[in-house]
Amino acid sequence: MISSTKVLPDGEVVQAVLDGDREAFAFLVERYQKGLVTYIYHMVHHYDEALELCQEVFVKVYESLSRYDGQYKFSTWLYKIASNHTIDHLRRQRMTTVSIQERQDDPDMPELPLESATLNPHDAYRNKVLMEQVRKALEDLPPSYRELVLLRHFNFRSYEEMAKITGLPLGTVKNRIFRARQILMEKLKEFR
Repeated sequence: MISSTKVLPDGEVVQAVLDGDREAFAFLVERYQKGLVTYIYHMVHHYDEALELCQEVFVKVYESLSRYDGQYKFSTWLYKIASNHTIDHLRRQRMTTVSIQERQDDPDMPELPLESATLNPHDAYRNKVLMEQVRKALEDLPPSYRELVLLRHFNFRSYEEMAKITGLPLGTVKNRIFRARQILMEKLKEFR
């Protein structure tokens, strides 16, 4: 039985549950419930629905705990299950659809303004010019800045990952990203 005053790593709590201490699972729920509800809420936009989905996720996690691979972070595994479950839930929800013809035939239906998903020629040209200017501005950056911008904004790496990849101290990475953004903003100020 796990003591409530002792803070154990996730892997040890999981092992305690697998060894028969069912009450130990409450530690994992307490540890991750708030963040998980917030995460799910941002996907479904309804708090009560997020609470319900969170409970369902914890039931799934409990039932499949024996399949958890301890060499990976428990939180990553938990959030992957939450993501899959929430996406499945969203897919099951059916939106009521009405054809455009039905809308036209029903005088009680409000007017539906339809807009094209494509850009008008002026906006398309402006975007093309902007992309060319961004490319040129990136090329003009010093290579050490350009590498970090590409890692951060095109490969979506965390600052810590960028520090490991480049071998630079974390503070240097943050400083160079900040400076690179300033340079890019100055070069692209006419497009703001």
